[in-house]
Amino acid sequence: MATDWGRLDLNLLIPLNALLLERNVTKAADRLVMGQPAMSAALAKLRRHFDDPLLVREGRAMVLTPFAESLVGPVQTALVAAREVLSSGRSFTPATDRRTFTLMASDYVAGVLVLPALRGLATDAPGVRVTVASLRADLVELLRTGWCDVLFWPLQLQTPELLNFPHVPVFTDEFVAAADRDNHGLPEPLTAEALTTTRAVQVNGIAGQRVVSAVKLAELGVTTPSPVTVESFTLALQAVAGSDLVTLTPRRLFDHLGPALGLREVPLAVERPRMTIGMFWHPRNMLVPAHQWMRERLAAAGEGL
Repeated sequence: MATDWGRLDLNLLIPLNALLLERNVTKAADRLVMGQPAMSAALAKLRRHFDDPLLVREGRAMVLTPFAESLVGPVQTALVAAREVLSSGRSFTPATDRRTFTLMASDYVAGVLVLPALRGLATDAPGVRVTVASLRADLVELLRTGWCDVLFWPLQLQTPELLNFPHVPVFTDEFVAAADRDNHGLPEPLTAEALTTTRAVQVNGIAGQRVVSAVKLAELGVTTPSPVTVESFTLALQAVAGSDLVTLTPRRLFDHLGPALGLREVPLAVERPRMTIGMFWHPRNMLVPAHQWMRERLAAAGEGL
């Protein structure tokens, strides 16, 4: 099917992009802060223009047609080019600029790095808005399409796809063993042999991916029995509180939450796993002043850890 861009009402380009990214009329309308009837009307016009339904129902969800899938890249390219033309010659002034950034991070990275980096934002850049989103299995696609501006991800777990994006290390952390402060029945220090018999809370990443601590312990031949599995380090600490379980958690998160949860650090007799968090972004934003400003702010917060 030929795409007749020349006859497309360019006012429909932004709604089209939102529909391609969100794959849902209501979510696309929310993304652009517009009413659902207006977004439905835009979708109807786009369907007539392209002679394609673009979005079709599959079970309970809406999915893109093959033709709509083919539009994702060209639409992104067109919008980036338009932004570059409209912003040419303009510098970024935090005090007066109005824009929204979407940062994707685990709850751990959000708590120890991202949220502290955003303190003072209301004073420094009152018109700037930031959305902190949880990690998702399609994080590479979200970074590629522009849904996400900055992604935080462990460099030890980066994939070949992620290596295609510019990135820098932001901070490094080590893992410590955490237990309830009243749990004194543990062998101390925890040796590799003791870890293989000590009941622990296991943390699985998105889509069941093993986290850095599990990968590093596996390299040492250590696998802990795990009656409880959760999806975040924060939940793991909460699961350990008041129980006879232990968990391996990043030190900075333990220092931040451990005392309030009544936890203590248990000495380890094995080399503590270490993890370096990287900051990833799309190359099209490499020289955009606003994005440079945000990345510098986040990197400075990492240097202060």
